[in-house]
Order: sequence, then C-alpha cells, then structure tokens
Amino acid sequence: MYLDVADSETLPSGWSRKAKFSFTIVNQIDKKLSFTRDTLEIIFGRQITNWGYHKVIPLKDLRDLRKGYLVEDTCIIEVDVTVLEDVAVESQGSSKDTSNVAKEDPMNAFLAKISSSKNISSKEEVEEALTLIENTYPANLNDPGRISKIRNAFDVLSSLDDYYILTVEQKAELPTMKEKFNELPEKAATATKDKNMCTNKEFVKVTLSRKLERCLIEFKKAKEETERQEQSIVTLQLQAKVLLAQIEEAQKKKDNFSSKQKEMHKLSGDLKAELDVLEKQWPEYEAKMKAAEEEEKKVSTEWHKMKQFVVSLKTPFYSSDLKPCSM
Repeated sequence: MYLDVADSETLPSGWSRKAKFSFTIVNQIDKKLSFTRDTLEIIFGRQITNWGYHKVIPLKDLRDLRKGYLVEDTCIIEVDVTVLEDVAVESQGSSKDTSNVAKEDPMNAFLAKISSSKNISSKEEVEEALTLIENTYPANLNDPGRISKIRNAFDVLSSLDDYYILTVEQKAELPTMKEKFNELPEKAATATKDKNMCTNKEFVKVTLSRKLERCLIEFKKAKEETERQEQSIVTLQLQAKVLLAQIEEAQKKKDNFSSKQKEMHKLSGDLKAELDVLEKQWPEYEAKMKAAEEEEKKVSTEWHKMKQFVVSLKTPFYSSDLKPCSM
C-alpha cells in the first residue's frame, strides 16, 4: 500500500515536499480494532515519488469475514495526509532575486560540497543514499530489497574520504554503524513477529470476551428458565398429589361398586334361578288360579243363597207376635 505523488514527471526540476501520512484499514465491526500504519516525515522529490508498505495486514486476516475488515466484498481504507512543507522550486535561468527561491538547507549545502570532491561517489549516488536512509523507518526494515539498498547506501557514504566533507569521527563511525545496521533487520523482524502475535492475541482476547459475554447472557437465560421449570415442577407435583388422592378415592369407590356389582350379580343369579323354577311351575299355578277362581265363584253363589235365605227370615220375624217360650 503506497502513497504516490500524482503527475510527478510533470513537476519542475528540484521540487520537493515533506509530508506525514498514515493508512488505516477500517474494522467495520469494531472501530477500535481498525489497523493503522503510521509514517514519520517523508520528503518526496525526484528520487522518491512514492512511499508506503509492502505488507500492511496479513491476507488471511483481511479475508476472514469474522474479523470485520471485509464486509459484503467491501474494504474501507482511510488515508490521512498532512503536508508539512510546500513545493520549493529552483527556477532555471532566474535572476539573482531570491524573494521567490527557497532557502538553501544543510542537505543542499552538503551535496554541493560533495560535487566538488573528485574521489567519492557521484553527487546523485550520495544524494540518493542520504535520502534513502533519511526516509527509512523501523517499519521498512522488514523489506529485504530495501535492506540491501540501505547497505549499499552505507557503502556509498563510507567512500567519502574528503575530510572537508566528513569529520574523522564521522568517517570512523560509519563502518561501526553499518555493522550495527546488519543486526537491525533480525531485531525488527522479531519485534514485528512479537507485535503481530500480540495483535492476534488481542484479537483473540476481544473475540473470547465477546463469546464470554454471549455465554453469560445465555447462562442467565438458562438459569431463569431453569428456575421457571423448577417452579412448574413444584406446581405439577402438588397437582399430582391432589390427583393421587382423587385417584385413591376413585379407586375405593370403584372397589365398592365392584364389590356391589359382584353381590348384585350373585343375587341376580339367585333370583333368576328362582324365577326359572317359578316359570316352570307357573302352568300349575295358573291351573290352581283358575280352579280357585271357579271355587270362589261357587262359594260366592252358595253364600249368596244363604244370605237370601237369612234375609227372607226377617219379615215373618218382625211381623208376628212371637214370644219366647216359657219353661
């Protein structure tokens, strides 16, 4: 991911611009997890027209939809650019009027001094070496190609043997500095690895915290539901006791009715047997009934005759002067 100077080939000779910028890959789930790469101050010019990072975020993290950097095939990248110095142009064939010309800085004076030396690298090589080292930051030490260029830059600077350009101390320090630089890439790689590991651990921590939060919510719901079910069980147990009592009472009634049913069944059997005997004897009883009715008629007829005879005795009895006989 790089910041490039637009139409740099059309800018006037000698142009430069100092800027500070940062790239941010926005986390669309949690802004706090957005990934930002900052730079210090970069001087853009003829030698350096773009600056950035060969690697910003692991591709697997970017493609992992759970991490929030890629949502619905959309990745949001924010770039913050702060221009620290405007373009300074040295016009060709201009008059000695310096009102519109930028002041000469120590770097230009140093390069001008180099151009007068005959036993060192070219001015362009030294300028490129100085600019490369000046615009290199710890984050760039993970780029093998850039490390190789920096080593070459130290070689170029070490070739400066004109003591009007470098002091004795500076000349002696360059080889030592180069040796120290050879250790930096490994340290930078270790630091980057540890930082990435910590970043991953931080992401894991955030993920676990979210999962824990969801688990606690589900735990609370499950606890409340468990308490409700326990209350339901208590209620059902009370209802079960009532039902058991009702069942026991119904069982007793059932047993009583069953006993009565057996009793009635036996009695019905006895009555039916007695009725069957009576049915067999019924013709005989009917004949006796008929004879009795005939006899009853005869008795009634005889009694009627007797009664009429007695009544017939009443008239002579009450109409005569009959007196009882004396002895």
